[in-house]
Amino acid sequence: MKAPTGYLRSALYGAVVLGFGCSGDDVGGPLFPDKPECDGAAIVAYMGANPNAISKLEIGKAEDGFDLDGDGKPDNKLAAAGSIAKGSIDASLAKYDIVLPIEFFDAATAVADECVKFAIYLGAFPRPDADGDGKRALVDDCNDHDAAIPGAEIPGNGKDDDCDGLADENPDSNAPSTSGADADGDGVTIAAGDCDDTNMAVHKGAVEICGDGLDNDCDGVADRTKNSTICGPFDPAAEIPLDPLSFENGQPVIAFDNGTIKADKDGVLQLEAGPSVFGLSIPVVSDVSLTLKITGATIRGTIVPDGSKYAIKNGRLGGILDAKTADTIRGLTVDQIGLTPENSLLDATFANILGPLLALPKAKASVVAKYPGCRTPDIDVDRDGLESFCESDDSRPNRFVDVCIDGDGTEVRDMDAGGGVTVQCTEAQKAGKDRFVDGISVELNFETSPIAKIKPAP
Repeated sequence: MKAPTGYLRSALYGAVVLGFGCSGDDVGGPLFPDKPECDGAAIVAYMGANPNAISKLEIGKAEDGFDLDGDGKPDNKLAAAGSIAKGSIDASLAKYDIVLPIEFFDAATAVADECVKFAIYLGAFPRPDADGDGKRALVDDCNDHDAAIPGAEIPGNGKDDDCDGLADENPDSNAPSTSGADADGDGVTIAAGDCDDTNMAVHKGAVEICGDGLDNDCDGVADRTKNSTICGPFDPAAEIPLDPLSFENGQPVIAFDNGTIKADKDGVLQLEAGPSVFGLSIPVVSDVSLTLKITGATIRGTIVPDGSKYAIKNGRLGGILDAKTADTIRGLTVDQIGLTPENSLLDATFANILGPLLALPKAKASVVAKYPGCRTPDIDVDRDGLESFCESDDSRPNRFVDVCIDGDGTEVRDMDAGGGVTVQCTEAQKAGKDRFVDGISVELNFETSPIAKIKPAP
């Protein structure tokens, strides 16, 4: 099964959304101590202000990372995969595979504020495939009322069957039709650019009608004007419904409740929030949902006024993709990193080519002597020494992690639970808490665009 957005469906998903803080019996105290909620308006979905949507996203350079482990140096191991991921990220944004609206609380205007709260949601956008042909309006369908479109061009039916913005062109030479017909009486002939001569709401020069499932302006895609934000989730007039997965017990799952907006020495407003507590399930492809976590997620960015609203520019989101989360990312194929449906992102990272690509540290000599090629993450979250993730048999063609070694030296192996079920070593616990929490540092650069509103899914 090919993930429709390639690398984005694995490493980037883990990087974008989101995780849990660490506390308790860590050797040196928690790496990310809890930060109390600031005083201000409560976080209540649909009751906030200044809705935005993340409109630009990329894996940052190594120097863009946050100093997560307190050694005075930026941490962003995922930077090495930035060039691999860029094409998939850009395509995903263009196809609206990931739409992340943001709603602010206690920060209605672009002014300094000692208490800023906001929630990040999963947008249910674009609307479902109405005609059931596997194509979507706004993305790759020019008529979401006809399951035969897109398909091969049928000369003489007055329709744009192949979604190239033209009706009745020659299927062999692709030469435009010379027909002077105007069967729908909209004043535009097929030769003059009417791509649907059966519907007077569709012709060259018409204004695109958001949500009607038709390519009103004959640019080859329904419900969107190419090279424009019109009708899309980054349109200032966009109203984005929220996926129910954005909520747990009626409350937003992803929320920052301790941010600030402060003016720097040049008077420019800077947002800072986190670390915070996150956890979200994301539907990836049919029958596959991922529960994703990032430890110590922090956001910084510049607040830029935009009319009566404001947006985030030069945004940075950093944190740690922990091992257990990486081991839950399964069912995908990403050829560039050796990820197969039967294996996890953890397997691709520590038993395949992604580990060397990211230059993850090699395990200590005694571990490598027993398990050649074994590597560690770069951030010791529980501060008891870096954990190691190894393959016990490096001669097998299907490489995967089946040995986890804790920072204190405890070795845990995958276990056969019977019935074809394997208990992964990353699932082990200690004193009622996840044992394997160390992870890979990540940082993403982002920008947001103001939208009109967020709303419940229909």
